[in-house]
Amino acid sequence: MIANLRARPIEGHITDSAGNVLRNAQVVIKQPTTTGSFVVDSVQSDDDGYFVSKPINNGVYDIYESGIRVSRIIQQAIGTGIPCYKADSDNFDIGSIKNFQDLAQPPDASTPILNTYRNFIQIEPPYQDTSLYGSLFPIYDIDIHSDPATTDFYDLYYLAEFFQFNSNSRITTTRFDVEYFAPLTAASTSYKRIRWAGVPGIRFYKDSKIVIPLDYYSIIPNLPRYVYPESNDYSTPLDVISNTDGLMVIREKIEGQIITSKIFVGDIIRLKIHTGSIFKGYWYGIIDKIDLSGTLVELIIEEWKTKKAINDDTLPVAGENVKRIFLFDGMFPNIMAINEEINQRFTITENNYAQNGATELYNYGDVSYGSEEVPIE
Repeated sequence: MIANLRARPIEGHITDSAGNVLRNAQVVIKQPTTTGSFVVDSVQSDDDGYFVSKPINNGVYDIYESGIRVSRIIQQAIGTGIPCYKADSDNFDIGSIKNFQDLAQPPDASTPILNTYRNFIQIEPPYQDTSLYGSLFPIYDIDIHSDPATTDFYDLYYLAEFFQFNSNSRITTTRFDVEYFAPLTAASTSYKRIRWAGVPGIRFYKDSKIVIPLDYYSIIPNLPRYVYPESNDYSTPLDVISNTDGLMVIREKIEGQIITSKIFVGDIIRLKIHTGSIFKGYWYGIIDKIDLSGTLVELIIEEWKTKKAINDDTLPVAGENVKRIFLFDGMFPNIMAINEEINQRFTITENNYAQNGATELYNYGDVSYGSEEVPIE
């Protein structure tokens, strides 16, 4: 059983007008729509008049017995978990999504690309026909691409620009928080956690399912892990070799200083930057590549272009050095193939408190985040 299943059964007892239970009664559950009702499930009551349906999604349903409507209920799932699915071509052009490994190991290492990486997961069942049954979540029924700058919704313009919406695209009124737990290694029982917050649900075509984007812009850092140096000896900091167009190369001074088993491509790190012995500030980056070809390890790091992390005042330059490295969990390749096992490690919840573009944890618009994170020494 998937732990975060959104649907739940409809159950109860069927009785006559006098309150007597109806044994072996045929109970039909229908969902009303603007074009009529359709049958969702049909079950038979037991000797106690009790019936239970298959798991059914949130919505309004009518219960019929002997062709007569006996009840109308509003179905609400227990808990807040929402199941996710691998998005398909009915939603958008999946051919435009590159494999994570292809992005993480580009042919031209001088081209920063991980910031543009995004993958979509689906939050409506693949078999549900939204053109007939409608959507599980309310959406803005407006053309958000024709003239997004004039809309009342502040960040729709930025969403349209970022995802290149077409005239059929719609965005949900609901924001979603997403957590994903991934094994440290293929055989590991320990897990990393990635969090996204305030991510909008999107319908790329009028009759498609709703999908939500997972990308580096919407990752919310958890508490960092201290990964360098291993001891309190900071006499051998890492050298900043170059920094061009947001792509930085740092190199260790003494062989074996960087513990590469703790750092993976796609992870987000925070660097403590020094100019000589003077502390300059903190800088956030994404591990784009780990170069082990030479005798000394080099890290190719792309500037993490999220509003929480960008700080041009502390942009490292060649000749400066890195005294400390803190690591946050980043993306993982197995997000690309969602199955039942992977689905159980996703937790998706509706974030009804993050609808205001000026206050939500993550926003595509040009807004501040509120209180800044206190650097960890």
